Amino acid sequence: MPHENCFKETSVKLPYSTSINYKSVKYNYLKCNDIKGLQKLACEKENIRYIPLPTKNDINIILMPQDCGDFSYRFYLVTIKNNSVIGNLYVEGEWQEPEDDSSKEVTTFSLDSKYNLQVKTKTNTSVIIKNYIISSNGEIAEK
Repeated sequence: MPHENCFKETSVKLPYSTSINYKSVKYNYLKCNDIKGLQKLACEKENIRYIPLPTKNDINIILMPQDCGDFSYRFYLVTIKNNSVIGNLYVEGEWQEPEDDSSKEVTTFSLDSKYNLQVKTKTNTSVIIKNYIISSNGEIAEK
């Protein structure tokens, strides 16, 4: 019996460099719950929400909102292979110390057609750019 695909196909094409409007984004809900390591990332929620990105061979790549922290705008890029979470990385959102706008950090990312991942974090005083690659086994490794 063929394995049911838990994830919806995506209409997103690479390269991808869109920021998510977290107030109006439409999520998909995971159709199965036997993926090892996903519950922890979903803050133990029953209905796991995600945004699908293009798969790399047999690796599912999704964006998951991180709802259990203090911030409503935090997304992790998660790689899944053989029904297990292989990698996850904070790639988009905002962070700041409470009541202190000068500490605000805004993180965005892009994914090119070769699955090179660039994560950019801007503060009032700096821009930090880190480059990653999604390997053939699904690991997210810094370049």
